Amino acid sequence: MTKKNKSGRIKILPDSVALRIAAGEVIDRPFSVVRELLDNSIDAGSTNIDLYVDGGGTDNIRVVDNGRGMSREDLEICCLPYSTSKIDTMEDLDQLQTLGFRGEALSSIAACSKLEITSKYNKEHSNKIIVHSSKLLSFSKAGGADGTVIDVSDLFYSIPARKKFLKRSSAEATACKKTFLEKSIPFPDISFRFFTDKKLKIFLPVSTLKDRILSAYPGVFNNKLLHEVSSLHKDFKIKMIAADPALHRSDRRYIQVFLNNRRINEFAFVQAAEYGYSEFLPGGNYPVIFLFLEVEPSLIDFNIHPAKKEVRFRNLQEIHRAVIDTIKSFLSTFEYNYTKSSLGNEPSRDFSGFTEILKEKKVEFSTSPIFRKESDSLNYSNNHGNKTKSKTASISFEEQSQNKIIYMGQLFNLFLLTSIDDIFYFIDQHAAHEKILFIEFKGKKGETQELLIPFLFDLDSDKESVFIKDLSEYKTIGFTFEKLEENKWQLLELPANCAGKEDIIINFVQSQKGSVSDLETELYADMACKSAIKDGDIIDAATALELIKKTLNLKNARCPHGRPVWFQVSREELFQFVGRT
Repeated sequence: MTKKNKSGRIKILPDSVALRIAAGEVIDRPFSVVRELLDNSIDAGSTNIDLYVDGGGTDNIRVVDNGRGMSREDLEICCLPYSTSKIDTMEDLDQLQTLGFRGEALSSIAACSKLEITSKYNKEHSNKIIVHSSKLLSFSKAGGADGTVIDVSDLFYSIPARKKFLKRSSAEATACKKTFLEKSIPFPDISFRFFTDKKLKIFLPVSTLKDRILSAYPGVFNNKLLHEVSSLHKDFKIKMIAADPALHRSDRRYIQVFLNNRRINEFAFVQAAEYGYSEFLPGGNYPVIFLFLEVEPSLIDFNIHPAKKEVRFRNLQEIHRAVIDTIKSFLSTFEYNYTKSSLGNEPSRDFSGFTEILKEKKVEFSTSPIFRKESDSLNYSNNHGNKTKSKTASISFEEQSQNKIIYMGQLFNLFLLTSIDDIFYFIDQHAAHEKILFIEFKGKKGETQELLIPFLFDLDSDKESVFIKDLSEYKTIGFTFEKLEENKWQLLELPANCAGKEDIIINFVQSQKGSVSDLETELYADMACKSAIKDGDIIDAATALELIKKTLNLKNARCPHGRPVWFQVSREELFQFVGRT
């Protein structure tokens, strides 16, 4: 039975109980100790930091650094609650430049473990302090080099209930390793080493940011597929190590966000990364991107969670938009097909000059609209959307093989098979037609249409200011909005070809996923998808050839949703498949 407070009266908890409760908020698992101690070592200006983890961290956690160290006076009070060298006043919280600041780390660790600290400051001799479960056992002189050595052993020995909920030693060690990497990645100018059970597991020498990531995840990334990208804004800076779209994953593990050198869990920026790559990666695939934000301290607040896992932004939407724009600007340089071949992991050859190659071979590109199969005859839409009947579907082999482009037929009522020289192509008819229509829709600026009944919607206050700045840009592309009252808006006018898509428009405005131009992309992608030849549609050879020629003329052979438009196999690869050399 649970013991109850019989009197039901309010009482002051003993210090020993209060300290352990407070410790539980900051230190819940061994990796929490690693997080706090590494923060302190980095803040101390260390250039070399070693982490030792034994028994998953419950037996011992040891951090050795060559930082500034602590004086005798510092060491005497460092384990007391709210002792810190990082801030003095409330105003300092608005200008934080350090990872730690609460003054809870060492006192919380001391409350639930056996703690030993040896530290040397300046030219003083080293001093050593031993604290068990918040009780000072000894303070003495000691030998040692400049810097600090902290040993945390028998973690949670004084809080057995907490110890029961720990995972296996291997799982706890893995969590410590993950924290070690998160702390070391943003500081490539510091050398880090990670030991588990006395064995060196990770060595991260001083390097560039890109090389730090490659060293942190050895063998995971191709060096040539990672790029450093940056952009400068009024109150913040953006730096990212971003991968070619050819390098992607089926999970979000390598979408990592760092704010002022601290790893944060802010889904808005994960979403921004995904949206930025959306035109290059098909659904279910996620980019590889390490995002480093440097924001004016007065615009953010880390002081809302004991473990500093959460953060508040005063300009979240502005940074969110800038992240998307920076990614899209970076990806705009990749105007070639990224489809991987069957036998390798490298992207296919650069197709940016493919149009010129075809022109040298005297391949003509028709400027007429793409044909659409209906019944037994070909039909196409003219500029006014009217249907015009054309010739029947019969075509000779000579016509199919015109200009060295050889059309071989349709596979599974989806793939158009064609070859040019020694390359064989499987073209996705829906994705290809979708991309071509998307380009046509985006290139046309049609008339605007006034809504008979204005479309009403709400907009949060934090998003309203960004939206107001964009109103003139929305007007330029045909959208007219009007504010009714605080947080209440209405859509009055939109492009005629977007009629009936009010829900998509308002959802985009409310979510503020990207810039105004991204709204066009989302709308026209939806229109193109619904208008394009579908999976299962049987098309004739003349239509197929027209579609093939327009497809091979694309600069970026991916549909608006990121799927590859074609897959290619070379003669050499086919020979390898059947054992020919």
